[in-house]
Amino acid sequence: MSNGLTQLTSAEIKQKISHQKLFGVDDLFEYLFDFCKICLTANESQIDDFSHYDLTPSVFLYGVPNTGKTTLCYSLFYKLKQEVTNEINFCYLDVGRMLDPSLGQSSRNLEDIFDELKSKCKNGSSVFLLLDELDTFCMSRSKTQEHDAIRRAMTTLMLELDQLHPGKDQKILIFGITNVPELIDTAVVRRFSLKKEMQPKLNLDSFKEYLNYLGSKIKYCPSSEILEKLYNIYQERQLTAGDVKTLYKEIYIDFLCKKLEQSLIEQRVLELFEKGFSTCEHLVRTREELSK
Repeated sequence: MSNGLTQLTSAEIKQKISHQKLFGVDDLFEYLFDFCKICLTANESQIDDFSHYDLTPSVFLYGVPNTGKTTLCYSLFYKLKQEVTNEINFCYLDVGRMLDPSLGQSSRNLEDIFDELKSKCKNGSSVFLLLDELDTFCMSRSKTQEHDAIRRAMTTLMLELDQLHPGKDQKILIFGITNVPELIDTAVVRRFSLKKEMQPKLNLDSFKEYLNYLGSKIKYCPSSEILEKLYNIYQERQLTAGDVKTLYKEIYIDFLCKKLEQSLIEQRVLELFEKGFSTCEHLVRTREELSK
């Protein structure tokens, strides 16, 4: 669609999450699932109660990169499709295609997108809309001299969020996600009913389960002693679950290219945990550079 709205089928979503198992976010996932379910199945009395609190079916999901925010949204949609209503569509906004340098066109594109979403909700259908990388066009006005097209688009989004209310004829769930919440304009953030941080924290048992899952293809399961060492490094370096998966990805490539013997896997795992990429450490260095 030329305005930037893209729809994915449930089969495409299933493919995306088939090898993207989430760890350490069970409580958050269940909480958000219950919230979405209530919004989609609310009766007239509940809808009136929502209005009392200005509650809208919208979630602002934030956290450092590589924590699984997008995968969480895919998984939520798929479970809603399977367990709540088959009449739900998944759409996401391609910001690059939505933004247009022509005067007012970005704003019109966004208006067209929401009109299209509302039309999809007729006859009992509903929509799950993902606004990925929200910071691309909702950066705080105090942080940047934004392009007029971006400013207009942000204003239009705020107006559309203001008009978003649960109802029998308008069942639109909106998830706005970002890696840099501090850069998002406060006026945008406050319009989302829920603000939740995606910060998976694995306890030792979950960490063990995760490493066993990642190591299954290379037939590596750390001993209790090594597991504790790895877990301590995981905590000290504030590695994300995505970071750990990236480390194992490198080990798998080494193994696949026959540059790593089975007997040396443990040594390589320890080396990568100690020296491999850490999203949090990278963010700290980046922010220090930007503050100079």
